[in-house]
Amino acid sequence: MDATRLKLHARQLLKIPLVITQFIMPTTKVGYFFLIYHSVSGHLNLELDISHAMFCRQLEWLAQTKSVISYDQTINHMRSNHHLTDKQFILTFDDGYENFYTHVFPLLQQFNLPAILFVPTSFIETGEHHPISQPNITNMPPVTWYMLREMIKSGLVTIGAHTHTHPNLLDVSETQLIEELTKPIKLFQQRLGIHVEHFAYPKGYWNQKIETHVKKYYKTAVIGGGKPATSDMFNPYRIPRIPIRRSDDWWFFRAKLKGWLTLEETMYDKLRHLKNRSHNHH
Repeated sequence: MDATRLKLHARQLLKIPLVITQFIMPTTKVGYFFLIYHSVSGHLNLELDISHAMFCRQLEWLAQTKSVISYDQTINHMRSNHHLTDKQFILTFDDGYENFYTHVFPLLQQFNLPAILFVPTSFIETGEHHPISQPNITNMPPVTWYMLREMIKSGLVTIGAHTHTHPNLLDVSETQLIEELTKPIKLFQQRLGIHVEHFAYPKGYWNQKIETHVKKYYKTAVIGGGKPATSDMFNPYRIPRIPIRRSDDWWFFRAKLKGWLTLEETMYDKLRHLKNRSHNHH
């Protein structure tokens, strides 16, 4: 077994005790499950890149639930404290890879499902500032403005901002922060004639100071966290999302949609914190 498959199996083994722990605890009966996807190609050995076949299976199952609603409809429901009797699922995609147009969009059309795509505009403009900060990522081109225009016209795809150059906003100056927030608004207006209202933090990194600036330019912002959103805890600038990863495959995907894997993001956050502490120490 090669190193890539070993790493995948190791990640899946880590999920099992988390599922068991939450299986015996009360699970979320209702809520808004904002699912995060990134790339759908299966060509890269990355957790953020799932195979087209698996994505198709997941999307077909979601379509059968008849519980997928648009991002804007969800925001309206939560603002009005809409009484929810079951789970609702919202499809969100980050980064704006070309395979969203070639692999995802046709399936959205086939199943008539809405989605929101959060786009870092420099990636679309120049192909630079690639959202995946790993070497040798060359076969992941961005969508084009033409593709975005076509998808918007379908009525199924909403566009949101994901900064301009996809930096860690915790590391930038206030001047650069404002540039990262305002430049996408200008470019979307110039290139597509639309006004973007929704924002996604790169890698989910944010703090209250950054949030204060985001509130000046956007109506909502999404973070991470791995938990479903509920109307009673609704904060339009801290909307939690649930990442769908390659290691979820089918079984763990279903577990996440039952609310059985919310502890996974807590585990990843702790691991990132330890890694950052170790890096800073050295």
